[in-house]
Amino acid sequence: MLRKYDLVSRVIPSLIKSQPIRWTSVASSANKDEVKPFEEIPGPKGLYNIPVIGAFFHFRPFGKFTPQTTHKLIDSLHEKYGPVVRVQLGRKCVLLEDIKDIETVFRNEGKYPNRPGIDISKVIYEKNGLKLPLSEIQGEEWQKLRTPVNKRLMKADSAYHYLVPQNAVADDFVNILATQKLTPEEMKDLFFRYASESIAVVTLNTRLGFLDHSSDKESSEFLAATKTVFSIITDAISGKIITHKWYKSQTYTDMEKSLLLIRNTVTCELELTVVKDPPVTTATTPSATTTLPDMSTVDPRTCMLLNAEISNLYLCS
Repeated sequence: MLRKYDLVSRVIPSLIKSQPIRWTSVASSANKDEVKPFEEIPGPKGLYNIPVIGAFFHFRPFGKFTPQTTHKLIDSLHEKYGPVVRVQLGRKCVLLEDIKDIETVFRNEGKYPNRPGIDISKVIYEKNGLKLPLSEIQGEEWQKLRTPVNKRLMKADSAYHYLVPQNAVADDFVNILATQKLTPEEMKDLFFRYASESIAVVTLNTRLGFLDHSSDKESSEFLAATKTVFSIITDAISGKIITHKWYKSQTYTDMEKSLLLIRNTVTCELELTVVKDPPVTTATTPSATTTLPDMSTVDPRTCMLLNAEISNLYLCS
């Protein structure tokens, strides 16, 4: 069975707004007599169902799970309640396990799918007067930004351009594995650095040195900021961060500092990266473009949008 936790943020808005749903797959062909109301979807009740704070009771010290083991919580909910589960995780969520149900949801999202982002990120962007990235906007505005991204990233040969630099990153990764004895924690950190370096090749069209023997201060700070953002996002998804709208907690401060550092680094890389000469296309070489456009023709406003989108693309990747 396919279990995708990140599907939660995409599923619930359409289910709540449409009200009646079918508990099994292929809702579009369901008989009306088989449709049941949203409130009847099985799931935890009592304290677990309290708005906003209900999620807390799944996690320590009240429960046995942590934000880092949320995937185990979801497994346990499916084992107890079945393939469709209603649960409070900061907001009302529906968890789907059956791949056919997941396909049904994606195929019925409509022209402007509702895709709630990470609330603490949105608050930070707005309080700092920053343009919201693709992951935080909805409706027609989302489609206007998404459409040009599709043209670059959805081509069948879009990955071809990155084969050489990605092979170089992979070679460095394998060399470390072959020459160093690593503890489990060091191995975990190495995989994170490998993933971060690979993603930078695509989103920033450069290497940031995360696999070097001695990374510079800027690279180390950028990597640490990335880890902080992911850690806080994990807490936010599991419903454990709810106070950021009212005051600047330490979590809010850490998230703000890390997001701004990532954006500032991306700004520097954008200023250094000028893509002037497209790859040569031959009969045996597919055409390909980088994620970045020709920066020599980009106006300041577009540069600001690119900053937001590439920062977001790096984190989402």
